[in-house]
Amino acid sequence: LELELGDVLQEFQDVVEELKAPSESKHHSYQRVLHDAKSRIEDNGVEDSDYSGASMGNSLNTSEEELHHA
Repeated sequence: LELELGDVLQEFQDVVEELKAPSESKHHSYQRVLHDAKSRIEDNGVEDSDYSGASMGNSLNTSEEELHHA
């Protein structure tokens, strides 16, 4: 029980120290998470242009126009 309590207190102390840290470390953490997320997207082979709202909307509008003129 004392060991578990010690672990919990240490984890709490680590969180407190992290919160006291300057914003640069938070920025660094954010950049790391952002980089990881971008690399996962790149690994999937999906590009941003594949999901752009404008291109999807334009293709939908074109399809509707073709239906009305057919």
